[in-house]
Amino acid sequence: MTRPTPTPLHENHPWTGNTGGRDARAHVYHPVDVASFKKGMRQLASAVTVVTSGNAEGERLGFTATAVCSVSAEPPQLLVCVNRKGISYQRVAQWGVFCVNVLSSAQAQIARRFGSSQAGEGDRFALGDWGTLVTGAPMLKGCPVSFDCTVAQEVEAGTHAIFIGTINAVSVIAGLEPLAFVDGQYLTMGTARRGPDAELWDWS
Repeated sequence: MTRPTPTPLHENHPWTGNTGGRDARAHVYHPVDVASFKKGMRQLASAVTVVTSGNAEGERLGFTATAVCSVSAEPPQLLVCVNRKGISYQRVAQWGVFCVNVLSSAQAQIARRFGSSQAGEGDRFALGDWGTLVTGAPMLKGCPVSFDCTVAQEVEAGTHAIFIGTINAVSVIAGLEPLAFVDGQYLTMGTARRGPDAELWDWS
């Protein structure tokens, strides 16, 4: 059965009312399809990362990603979401390692290169200074932080796979301004204006 095309809901919808209703400036989509989902996700500001993987023979790959999230502090784990249709998914699943390189505002060109379908894998690594930590997955030098991971679990979710990685090593450079992505654009996060309440957050 074909689902109806989502349309914005307005003040006459039962979800809204004279008091406690939705923001009058907002468009609410129901049901949610691919287009409306993407409209919403474009407003979610995210850190920009380059996720890399490699093997003992020197093969390597990388791609720009924002779908990265912490999972656990004990043991230290994070997750990254990868489209199962791409070669990146196949290689991470096969090689069992990945490194999440969180980019600084000075590394936007690297984000663009690894996010482009026009550049081959070899061409992508021609930009930037690369090394390794523990697993052999490429680590980008000069990042605010790089997390070197071994795949602990893979979970299928729709079109993507969620790789949960156990973190073997972390490389940290304090004080760099991170790169963010929102509504199709890269932007800096202005860390000089960070609020004092950040220290009160329970990051566990």
